[in-house]
Amino acid sequence: MKVIIDPRSSYSYGSFYKEELRRVCKNNLHYSIAPFKELGLLGSDMRFVIVEGGKQTKYYLHLNDSYRIHEQNYEWCDVYGSVNANFAHYPKEQYPKLVSLVPSFGVRDSSMVERMITALCNLCKAPELITRCAEWNKVKQKAEIKLFQNIKHYFGRAYKTWKNRLPLSEYDNQIVSEDNYVFFLSTLWYNDEWNKNDEGVNLRRAYFIKACKSVSLCQFEGGLLKDGGGIRNNTNSNEVLAKHGEPMKSWIEKTKRSALVFNTPAFWDCHGWKLGEYLALGKCIVSTKLSNDLPYPLEHGVNIHFVENNEESMREAIEYILTHPDYRHKLEKGAREYWEKYGSPEASLKLLGIRMK
Repeated sequence: MKVIIDPRSSYSYGSFYKEELRRVCKNNLHYSIAPFKELGLLGSDMRFVIVEGGKQTKYYLHLNDSYRIHEQNYEWCDVYGSVNANFAHYPKEQYPKLVSLVPSFGVRDSSMVERMITALCNLCKAPELITRCAEWNKVKQKAEIKLFQNIKHYFGRAYKTWKNRLPLSEYDNQIVSEDNYVFFLSTLWYNDEWNKNDEGVNLRRAYFIKACKSVSLCQFEGGLLKDGGGIRNNTNSNEVLAKHGEPMKSWIEKTKRSALVFNTPAFWDCHGWKLGEYLALGKCIVSTKLSNDLPYPLEHGVNIHFVENNEESMREAIEYILTHPDYRHKLEKGAREYWEKYGSPEASLKLLGIRMK
């Protein structure tokens, strides 16, 4: 088996699958633009081809926040995996290639030296990656300086995705959750006329933080961190703001210690990385209703605890879980079992029809 990856594929989002693909194909993994020449840039997504027994199977992994299918890539591929599949908008009968995946998250899948060498090789194979950096880079300079800035930005992103993430194995190191400690640190997204986050994700996260602070048993740590860009209309948010962020290693350790965690549809009502991370960590998840589909629905009282979009419902859930450790442990066990069956890189490839021979 040979795997050919589009060199324009996302570093951070695609890393979750690359390590498992490398294992499945026994290191016979290559980057080449050839099978993907007629297709455009990828953004956060990933494309690859598996060659086996003279047959090619083309895969497109939709890893961004939107549920909308990219029609050109759907026509090109044989299997279209999406971490934000929405069968109400894209019925399975009309889109038979569409496969629902559990939300993935960025992982460190190589050493820093290997990551930078791969970044250099991919840039040589696909110079148009600089075009994408030009869109990201807002520094206005002369043409020759701008080119340098874009190249610097490209390698900077490659390095940051290595530096800011950890190997998947970090999610397996079990730390027993503490009875009354609750840790929640997340983003306060910008709000504007297109992304009305103050009415959605920001409000729901604020409700949860306020609910935690109102429960006497709850020893709460965390809050919301302001995102770096966009128009900011976030009102009445000071009481839920975090004093500081956390390095990724510390975030994982404190999340492991937390008696429960909170999930809600995020930007554009996507699943978000945190849902995948919470399942991998085997956490007791308190969540509002999900907007998109999963390979198999999460079940209230089995592997998740669903609440309404209001502070009172969240407070009741927090109080119940903190005073019923057996129920908490049941949800923790159920979340990890769900992850192993549907969410891990190995399980994700199986959902896509890729199996170890």
